[in-house]
Amino acid sequence: MYPSMIDITTTSFGLLIAYLLPGLATLFGLSYWVPELRSLFNAFLSGESNLGLFLLVAMASIVASLQVTLIRWYIFEEHLCRKHRLTPKDFEGLRAAGRFGAFGAAVDAHYRYHQFWGSMTVALPILFAGWARQHEIFSNLWQGILLLVVFLALEWLTGMGAYQAYVNYVNRAKHIMKGG
Repeated sequence: MYPSMIDITTTSFGLLIAYLLPGLATLFGLSYWVPELRSLFNAFLSGESNLGLFLLVAMASIVASLQVTLIRWYIFEEHLCRKHRLTPKDFEGLRAAGRFGAFGAAVDAHYRYHQFWGSMTVALPILFAGWARQHEIFSNLWQGILLLVVFLALEWLTGMGAYQAYVNYVNRAKHIMKGG
């Protein structure tokens, strides 16, 4: 049986948000600190961009995202969400007909968002710190404090989104694997 176009599109979107965008945000944040990266992004965002440069930025973003994913996994799956885990016994339920596809849908609907938001909790401080440094936001103390508070609120919401998406994924996956 061939997957439908909707399945391919949903899966592709999930992989894009899980493995490309957090790395791109991380690299862009690092570009405030690394002049060579800044030059790369300036060329990428200008009319000088070409297919080779696009592929370089995309591959570097995936590499950066995979590194950020390690930190996300350690923070969320090993510590914050440790009470919400799937066990090897849970996966035995995937042998039943139709459950593997439903499990894949749960991954796309919940786990990929957890991966995105969790990785962004790692990437956003890098991005914010570089941006704040570049724009000298604390030259006006009250404006700097306000922007810091807004950033911290966004960081907290992103982390809570990552936590809840992981819990939703585990709950949905357990339900599917038990035959629900």
